[in-house]
Amino acid sequence: MRVDGLGDALACTPLLAALRSSGHRVGAVLTARNAGIFSARALDTEHIVERIPWPQHGYTAPTWECALREVRARNYDVALIPSEEPQAYTFAKQAGILQRVGFHNGWQKPFKSWWVRRQLSRSIFRFASLSAHAQSEPFVLFELGDKLVHESEPTRDTARLRPVILDREPPRAALPVVQLTRKWLGGNRSASDVRAWMSAVCGQRPWRFVAPADERAAVEAIAEACTTKVDYFSQVAPWKEAIAQAPLLITPDTGAAHLAGMVGTPVVDIFESANFSRQAARWTPWAAPARLLSFPSSPHEKGAFAEHILSAADSLLSVQDTPACAHS
Repeated sequence: MRVDGLGDALACTPLLAALRSSGHRVGAVLTARNAGIFSARALDTEHIVERIPWPQHGYTAPTWECALREVRARNYDVALIPSEEPQAYTFAKQAGILQRVGFHNGWQKPFKSWWVRRQLSRSIFRFASLSAHAQSEPFVLFELGDKLVHESEPTRDTARLRPVILDREPPRAALPVVQLTRKWLGGNRSASDVRAWMSAVCGQRPWRFVAPADERAAVEAIAEACTTKVDYFSQVAPWKEAIAQAPLLITPDTGAAHLAGMVGTPVVDIFESANFSRQAARWTPWAAPARLLSFPSSPHEKGAFAEHILSAADSLLSVQDTPACAHS
């Protein structure tokens, strides 16, 4: 049950790899947003629900009922619920799955934890997302399946993780990738700030620029600084391939960073400065070499930020087999 974003779904990749290698058949309830993030060989079935447009919450009744019918017909034995969304717990119970495993936050969120535990046959404590004790998300989610798999910890072997995500192995590409997203424009950053950084990045070497088609209006203000055209992806499969075949990815902390982390593409992952250490502990790319930066918070830091990006990129491009992540 992964009814949220791309990065949230991708954090389940080691768990899914372990379930498959332990002989289980696995289906997934996903949203229209993260459907297709796993390969056809990793999942027997995808059940898709469609979100009601923001600011409303929940899912459209036709897709909810359709997914429920599909899940009931499959007669699943266990529901693993790695989600903060209450609807995910409601769905599993309505689907009639007898074994339902999920997380509660104890006294950090007492009323929600009380409700969640009533929906589950087995509940596991996890710290709330921004807790000082937050652990890496793939490691935490792996606990959901600890009684179903033969492995004691989640794998970081990209040879096992890539087939969970990719339907085929793409040819290697020469150009490193920059992911354009509205997250470049968060905080106190203006379009002119980001255009200056993009111009500096473009001045060092050729790059491939990619962006989600549904964010085109938001990123066009910064895309004009790119020296080559931006590839806008409306489908998940070619976007996955673009990241998986690249020698390097530069991105704010988005689904693209977590995709790169699972398929082994080195990544310069840029977090917001607020709660940097906690977010980095939770979302550091899982199995790929990475350099972690935080967005600048002062005019002086903004002026030097492009140099930090390029320095981090150079360090990864020069040592493609770096074994561990480093924080900057």
